[in-house]
Amino acid sequence: MRSMGIGLLLEEHRTEIAGAWRQAVERELGVREPALAFAVAPLLREMSLALDGEAGARRSRDAWTRCAVLVRSNAAPAQLAREFKVLHRSLWEALRSRGAPIAQAERTAADEWLDEALAAALERLERVRLRAASFEQQGPIIVPPIARQTRVPIPPRPRPPPLPRRSAAPPVRKVSPSEESVIELEPIDPT
Repeated sequence: MRSMGIGLLLEEHRTEIAGAWRQAVERELGVREPALAFAVAPLLREMSLALDGEAGARRSRDAWTRCAVLVRSNAAPAQLAREFKVLHRSLWEALRSRGAPIAQAERTAADEWLDEALAAALERLERVRLRAASFEQQGPIIVPPIARQTRVPIPPRPRPPPLPRRSAAPPVRKVSPSEESVIELEPIDPT
């Protein structure tokens, strides 16, 4: 059997593998919403295509990227690694239960493909976390009050120079009534 055989086996049994994986994750890890919940079925499909021959091996990089996008971005890296470990085991148990002979080279190729898929998913998680961290706003910076003993007194603002004094107004002279000039007006003739 060539590596084409493992690709066909994966395609035939991928729903069984995905179901076994989901049950194992809930049972062993106690996770109700796994990080790979949306990615398992497409991951198995891409894996079956990639292991179908030489043409599929070139598509692997794009396949890992497409599947990594479906991984929950809030998952812990350790949880993601554990879920991939359970996927490895579910894959081989499902194929072993069918009695399909699998060559060591095919098994190695499948394990390496899953390991690279895990690496791509972890890289994407890290990029998402870094991007989210760059957008986080830090809280306001609170400067503690300065103790009174260490407070440096602030010098008072210098006062501007005083304005020049006004010159004294000339003294008011009293005018006597005799000195007052009287202007007499002539009567206006109404004609």
